[in-house]
Amino acid sequence: MPAYAAQYWRQEEKKYVLPDQIIEAIDSCETEAHTKKHLKQFFMTVGLQDLSEMDYPLREAYREYLTFHLHLKNITPHLRAYDRIKQAYIREQMTTLSGRQKCQWRLEEKVLFIPYHSDQKLAMEFDTVRHKANMVWDFTQPAPWHLKEQIFTTLNAILQESCRALKRSEHLTGLQNLYRFCVQNDIADIETIDAAQEQAFIHYLDSDIASDTKSQQRLMTALNICRKTVFLQNPEINWNANVWYVERLNLPKHRLNPSSSVTTISFKEISMPENRAYAKEYMKYQVGITGQAFGTIFTRYGLIQRFLIWLSEQEQNVCACTQQQIESYLDKIQEDGISDKFFNSHIAGLKNFFWFMVAHGHMKRIPFQPEFYQRKEIPQHHDRSVSPAVCEEVLGKLHLLPEHLRCMYLHLWCLGLRISEVCTLKGNAYYRQNQDTWLQVYQVKMKNYKRIPIAEGLYQIMQVYIRHRHIGPDDYLFTNRNGGPYRSATFRQQMKKFCQDYEIDGGEYLFQSHDYRHTVATMLYDNGVSIQGVRDYLGHDYLEMTEQYIDYMPGKIAKANTEFFEKPGNSLAANLKKGGKYGK
Repeated sequence: MPAYAAQYWRQEEKKYVLPDQIIEAIDSCETEAHTKKHLKQFFMTVGLQDLSEMDYPLREAYREYLTFHLHLKNITPHLRAYDRIKQAYIREQMTTLSGRQKCQWRLEEKVLFIPYHSDQKLAMEFDTVRHKANMVWDFTQPAPWHLKEQIFTTLNAILQESCRALKRSEHLTGLQNLYRFCVQNDIADIETIDAAQEQAFIHYLDSDIASDTKSQQRLMTALNICRKTVFLQNPEINWNANVWYVERLNLPKHRLNPSSSVTTISFKEISMPENRAYAKEYMKYQVGITGQAFGTIFTRYGLIQRFLIWLSEQEQNVCACTQQQIESYLDKIQEDGISDKFFNSHIAGLKNFFWFMVAHGHMKRIPFQPEFYQRKEIPQHHDRSVSPAVCEEVLGKLHLLPEHLRCMYLHLWCLGLRISEVCTLKGNAYYRQNQDTWLQVYQVKMKNYKRIPIAEGLYQIMQVYIRHRHIGPDDYLFTNRNGGPYRSATFRQQMKKFCQDYEIDGGEYLFQSHDYRHTVATMLYDNGVSIQGVRDYLGHDYLEMTEQYIDYMPGKIAKANTEFFEKPGNSLAANLKKGGKYGK
């Protein structure tokens, strides 16, 4: 690139002849004659020697030349001609190895312009928005190289997104604002942004950039995209990141619930860096060493995270935590009116965390005696069966739902499956053996398979569903938009909305997928199936668990007692009259 001053067009034109290559490129451009003339005059003024010297700063200089020197009002055709010449040059260079190396889209200390991307097919997708600010990426700004690498990596990911142009443009604008915010606030690493800095970014957007809350939320999406892209593309897992993405943790399938909506582990809410570091070390151990199911680990971390957030608000390092502080925390959570079982879960979680801290040499001893605080748990049975009237009303309006939701609901109503099991059903789950129809389902919670008989009607419905959707034996029956198993949380939200919109039970019914498990268990038991048979059908390991699913059991026992003693010869009075062993 030849050296040229900011206002070079005001200087006296030099006697300079453009190289034939540049003249040919201008002449072959499909534009007006006067546009070609202005381009030649400008290139002669700056002494352009090769088309490779055309870049975005020179384009900006040409804009000023047109505006302030030639005083043109409509400069768009002229800039388009400049871009077309540059793009034609890039396409020509990409046909040779040396040209590809020269025009490669890579991170350098310069200004990158998306329409000059080496992949011209991709670049032309942005042809109609060339003049937008989010097309220009200035990597000459005074910022750490690591930050620029993260922004550039995310920029490439957004460019490759297969989504609507408007959405992609929003992501680019959001990323550009994030880049600007990080430069202004001396943030060197996107992955270390905490909750306070995130809130500052929201205020930054709110100040002059986002016109409304929805616009602000859309621009904020860029931060999550950047975090995820960088974390997933790191050569090694960055355990120091403030947000971990589960798909990068390389967990074996048996430790994951594929229908779960939990995709991240967040540490950014823990404001004190020391406590945040201990939380990361603890979770690294849980994820990498223990071998426990991720759902169990995540639930336990939620309890510990809440404690560390509270400690950090007190500006207290967890290593110096006292018994009095733990008692204050326990008093605080009791104010929420939590159950004894949930309270004991907090105690167990804290005990587990402090044992880890002691074992790794961060503390000498556990600062409290967990046994002193545990509460006595009194088992309570909650009747959760869905009434026949509600089931009948839902079934009557089931045709108003999309086909996949109808089929998912039928598996709850007919079979009492867990929602995680419904979401992960595959095309080979249904089969016929002799005259009976069966379902083989993987129990995510129990980590094993079970086989249960199913109604002929449900079997036929699902065969039609599978044929119409061309579902293979190993394909999920119900998929999310990314092709993975349907999210259980998504299904619950959609069914709750359905019940509200169509005023099921007068608008009073609150859909709970697990209630249908109680309903089926109770129905089976009411119809004479032994409790052992109900246990096998539900897939439980212990009868005590099955008993929790059979509703109205105390009433049934009382009714059975009454019926027994009402029979002649079974009453206590009759035995007394007989003068038997106990009637003397």
